[in-house]
Order: sequence, then structure tokens, then C-alpha cells
Amino acid sequence: MITNMNIREILKQKLGCKDEDFDRPMPVPAPWSMPFWDAARKRKLVLKKCTCCGHIDHPPYLYCTSCSEEECEWIEASGKATLYAYAVNVYGVPFAFMEDLPYVLALVDLPEGPRMISNIVGCDPKDLKNGMELKVVFDDVSPEITLPKWKPVSK
Repeated sequence: MITNMNIREILKQKLGCKDEDFDRPMPVPAPWSMPFWDAARKRKLVLKKCTCCGHIDHPPYLYCTSCSEEECEWIEASGKATLYAYAVNVYGVPFAFMEDLPYVLALVDLPEGPRMISNIVGCDPKDLKNGMELKVVFDDVSPEITLPKWKPVSK
């Protein structure tokens, strides 16, 4: 029986995979997005807000996607979201993510305006429903990178 505990060893033996085949791709923060990544490491979700037109962007861009101005401020988000859409991945993923199967890739709507791509964690994928309430959680994927992810709000 194949389990998540031994899948890495099986892939190494059967397919000749090397340890580096299991390295996960990591985000590469740009200078204009560093406040987002710094806040995530502190377990805070922040969003980039244009000081000219008030538009809130995510992901953070170099300029406002509404008016093209560069002046911005960072605001702390509520940490709440609504599930807009999702897909449950059960196979056909890069080796680095096989131990996480099944995993949920989702679009979540933030009350501040933006829609974010992220993962849903902490629940059985069968329990997910579009429109359900979510709260942010944080995953330290490396010493430098913490990813915001989402989990259903307990009723």
C-alpha cells in the first residue's frame, strides 16, 4: 500500500528521482511586494491600496492597476474571505506536491475587494462549498517565506 510517508522513496526507486526533484518552487518577492511578505511572516495579511484612487490590488503590483499611479499605502486586511471557486487536485502534480495530495487550489474573495489565489487547508475537500466563509492561516514554507492560506470558519 502506498502512503504519503513512503511515496518519496518509491518515486526515487521506481523513477530514479533525486532529492532536488522534490524541491518546491518558492515565490520570489519583488521590492514593491516586500511589505506583503514581511507582514505574512508576522501572521498579518496586508493589501496594497492606491492613495490616488483608493483601489486595492492583489497581488501587489509596482503600480495601481486601476489608475497606473505608484503612490500607495499598505492596509491590514480583515483576515476573512468567501470561497469563490476551487479545484481539488488528486493527481498529476509535480513531485514536490505529491505528499500534499489531495490539495485544494482556490479563488477567495476578500471583503476589501481583491480576489486571491491560495490553498484551502484544515478540512475535508468534500465539505467545501462556494460561498462559505473562510479565515486566513499562515504556513511557514521556508525561513524567508510565509504563505497566507485559508480554512473554513467553524460554525
